[in-house]
Amino acid sequence: MATVSREDFSCAAATNESAYRRVTVPVLKIEAGPGPAVALIAGVHGDEWEGQAAILDLWHQLPGILQRGTVYLLPAVNAEASLAGTRLSPADGGNLNRAFLGAPARGYTESVAAALEARLLPRIQAMVDVHSGGASLRYLPSSVITRYGDDAYDARLPALARAFGLPQCVFFRGNEAGSMPAAASRHGIVRLSAEIGGGRETSGSLVERCREGLLGCLGELGLLPARPLARDAEVRLYDLDAPAATLRAREPGVFIPDVELGQSVAARQQIGRLIEPARPDTPARVLASPQAGTVVCLRAIARSGDGDCLFQIAPALPLDSLPSRY
Repeated sequence: MATVSREDFSCAAATNESAYRRVTVPVLKIEAGPGPAVALIAGVHGDEWEGQAAILDLWHQLPGILQRGTVYLLPAVNAEASLAGTRLSPADGGNLNRAFLGAPARGYTESVAAALEARLLPRIQAMVDVHSGGASLRYLPSSVITRYGDDAYDARLPALARAFGLPQCVFFRGNEAGSMPAAASRHGIVRLSAEIGGGRETSGSLVERCREGLLGCLGELGLLPARPLARDAEVRLYDLDAPAATLRAREPGVFIPDVELGQSVAARQQIGRLIEPARPDTPARVLASPQAGTVVCLRAIARSGDGDCLFQIAPALPLDSLPSRY
């Protein structure tokens, strides 16, 4: 029988209207005997709902089924941003995925990061950190493998991506010292992430896919019975770190996409337009695909500005090619 305890913590989140305000971050610890310790985290950005809903489901479900090891559940790790439905923390405008900067913590967001690095990360060996496109983007539901700096390749990552059960896996590289991948790297934690949905909305099917993916990872890590993979379940890898993968707006306008998530496109194919209805004499700017591949990410907000990400497009590669690209 699993043992359940609350390990919530609170951080100061002062505003002009509330000098001594604090925000509580909910944490559930579930212990089921010897085995690895794993954290399941969502809500690093408060407007990314699929992981938050899935981990909330597990908050009620997992104590009755966990067979070994320890799991920490953090359904809304940036609780203030979750309550506000915003990407960034309202108290200080901080991005929690860039706030792992060490002491002294400057404001609410860095205080949350410092608490996680002191209280949680030293205790765990693995982490699944769920994201989505938030308000501004929609992602093809994908597991995510992120390399920080010069980290060595971890052979467990493809197995975790397959266990998550989604047919897409995207790959990023990062060098931001304050990111969650950087913090996980400092503590030697194996980390899988995910990008599921977005557009300031969600659905029951996306939440279910996320929840099942998290359970699949716990099975792969030995905390639950391993789930059999479908024989035809091929996972395709998309390298979104390549410069050609991302198309950004170069001027303001209303974004009209001509393609959909998951659609295959050719290099230089017209995939959308930027128009300016308030200036009808301004010609539409045609948007061409930077390379051949699959539309993995698509902007969800029509009104766009210079520098906004409009598309991410990459060719499908075998997941087994990951070591050569890492």
